[in-house]
Amino acid sequence: MRYAHIIGLGLSACLLSVPCPAADEKPIQPAAEVSEPGHGLGKVTGTGIDMKVLDHAVAGEINGAVAWGYFDEASNASRLVMRKYGQTISAEFKRGADKSLGGVITSGEGQSKRTTTVAFSGADPKAGNFTLTINGKPVVVSIASEGKSGAHFINPTYSTEIDGKPVSYRIDATGCMKYSLNMGMLILGAYAH
Repeated sequence: MRYAHIIGLGLSACLLSVPCPAADEKPIQPAAEVSEPGHGLGKVTGTGIDMKVLDHAVAGEINGAVAWGYFDEASNASRLVMRKYGQTISAEFKRGADKSLGGVITSGEGQSKRTTTVAFSGADPKAGNFTLTINGKPVVVSIASEGKSGAHFINPTYSTEIDGKPVSYRIDATGCMKYSLNMGMLILGAYAH
């Protein structure tokens, strides 16, 4: 196995060594070719939202922050990392011992401490919506898609209100209700923070 060195953009040092196949080995496939059908590289655009999505990961700008979120299959949790308010903020959304699903985004300290709680409250797949509770307030998220493939929404648009302001975003992907909920917790949680 040979190794290629990758230099991160804007960084001055080599950070990673990634194995490359030898001439007689099978080439490494691009991620878009090995991800689930309908989960290739796509766009997420909306109210203060300009991102890219690949498989169960999303990255880009949300409401003035740079954010990276993904579903970690190994821990069955969604993870969010964002840069806002001059700091790097991390959060995790997972099932609690009481079977609840959610997490807390916290930034700052003392009087400048900011906390955003996000919890799953319910879903109605037939009506095409799910409900989150953000900072104690119910947030009903309506889903309109270009069509359905089985239980999967095709290029869905999600619409809701956060603190009385309309927020919507469209994902160029195909995803089920669980995918929609995962992305909703990440995107809307980051948006509200």
